[in-house]
Amino acid sequence: MTLAHAPHRHAGLRKQLPLALGLIAAAMLTGLVFAAWLANGPALLYALAANGLAWCL
Repeated sequence: MTLAHAPHRHAGLRKQLPLALGLIAAAMLTGLVFAAWLANGPALLYALAANGLAWCL
């Protein structure tokens, strides 16, 4: 006895794979931006304050 294939199950995975990859890419980009902010945040804030733009934050 063999099991029948279920093509409807694989169709759902094909739809979710791009969404999952996009979510992973967005999380990685957010992490890199946050790391850059931690590394350069005080200098950026000082530069904005020197130009009078700190109120835009």
